[in-house]
Amino acid sequence: MDRLAATCEEIQKHASRLKKVRILADFFTTLNDQEMEIAVQLLSSGPVWRGTTNRTLFELHDKTELKIGRSVLREALRIASCWDKETLSICHAQVGDTGETVGLLMRGISTGEPLSLAAADELYQELFRAATTARRVEILVTAFKKYQPLTLKYFVKIITRGLRIGLMERQVEEAVALACGVPAEAVRSANNRLGDLAQVAIAARRGELANIQARLFHPMDFMLAKPLDNIDELQNTSDWLVEDKYDGIRAQVHFDSGNVRIFSRGMEEVTRSFPEIVESCANLPGDGLIDGEILAWVEGRALNFNILQRRLATKQVRASLMAEVPVIFMAYDLLLRDGQLLLSQPLVQRREKLEQLPLTVSQQFSANSQAELENLFADARARGNEGLLLKRPDSIYEPGKRSGAWLKLKRPYGTLDVVITAAEQGSGRRATVFSDYTFGVRTESGFVNVGKAYSGLTDDEIKELTKQLRAASVEKFGRMMLVKPSIVLEVAFDGVQRSTRHKGGYALRFPRIVRWRKDKRPEECDGLERVEALYRTSVE
Repeated sequence: MDRLAATCEEIQKHASRLKKVRILADFFTTLNDQEMEIAVQLLSSGPVWRGTTNRTLFELHDKTELKIGRSVLREALRIASCWDKETLSICHAQVGDTGETVGLLMRGISTGEPLSLAAADELYQELFRAATTARRVEILVTAFKKYQPLTLKYFVKIITRGLRIGLMERQVEEAVALACGVPAEAVRSANNRLGDLAQVAIAARRGELANIQARLFHPMDFMLAKPLDNIDELQNTSDWLVEDKYDGIRAQVHFDSGNVRIFSRGMEEVTRSFPEIVESCANLPGDGLIDGEILAWVEGRALNFNILQRRLATKQVRASLMAEVPVIFMAYDLLLRDGQLLLSQPLVQRREKLEQLPLTVSQQFSANSQAELENLFADARARGNEGLLLKRPDSIYEPGKRSGAWLKLKRPYGTLDVVITAAEQGSGRRATVFSDYTFGVRTESGFVNVGKAYSGLTDDEIKELTKQLRAASVEKFGRMMLVKPSIVLEVAFDGVQRSTRHKGGYALRFPRIVRWRKDKRPEECDGLERVEALYRTSVE
């Protein structure tokens, strides 16, 4: 664990993705199989419970995650460091990270004993086994007093699932491939089939990747569509299959012998939120994995996402809510059928198999000209959908990729002139500038936040903007800086939804920066009443 922490610390110093991968691959080559499995598990998904007591065979498809709240970590740090809560809060506010706070405050206090990967894994298992909060605190206090501060920093970061070193699972896959001398695509494909990168790493080391079979009930990466900004850019429209682009929740349905589980695009399980979809898929013959969209649906028409959102805000789905916001699963691709992975088959063949299932399947169209495609776009919008998806008939399914075999055509719901109220430091090559901007709109009493954006400006604009934001700084909390409202941006977005997170009560969906409005003063930005009007229009 000490060497894993030192490796993470070295990785975070470099902006280059290839450099990060090389450092991690070099570290992997020094590990035995047990250490390799633990290290990959901790870096890709965090610690997992290795026990099997009182768990059914179906539940063994899952790895239980370690869930320890920040309040438990803070209490353990308070006891171990002997600092008071107020001091701990101030320190945390300065660095903005619990692991970083632990690592800094335990300097000169912990005895600095070494910690191996196997011993670290056993510590995580102790935390899994702990039946009470008091016992978890006791385990953490002992660890905080015992091990090296740098090791503690990453030990805690792994618990909170916030490494913040610019290392994503895709880079861990690439490092595994490099360390084992196999193609990265082979590791990625095996991980999609199995959903367990730690086991994939061992298989890669042993030359057994080809033996890994597809497994249901773990989320697979979704294939993505590349944006098409203008129909005029598209040649040979007749070469594409056309579907409506729905304004719902991208999801996968996994089914086998009456067992049904649903995963969102964020790889989160949402099965309990949609019991009617579970019921409708429970009797599907054989087994399979279907890609599609969850939609609020009434009288053959998809409702606005703001209505569907009501189903996401509750853990217990009441019958009354199901009646108020009925949902369906709109299927549009089949990725696995009766144990056979279909990713490498052409879309038309996957579609043929999909249409044999008793499901609601997305309608497909064709367009022989740009004018016909424009008409299809208008029809999709008239049906309340976002726009169009264009797919090549011979396209294979490429998980996690935006290769251009699928295109999406949609236009912004609207634009607003907003003012920056806070800025956050970027990561990687943007670590020295403020590139993430919280923005608000005008009210009679000041400005209220309605969103956050980070894309749309050039590197030169970001550098110039960073200088102005530093000059306008009011207060700083770790990587976040509050600023005097003085800079106006024009942002485009795909909709407006209710939000308890923002003081204004609303949030823009998928905002992106159109331009920096240097010609406008803050008092000239749009007001909250404009946001409210756009929301009312979307739900009426």
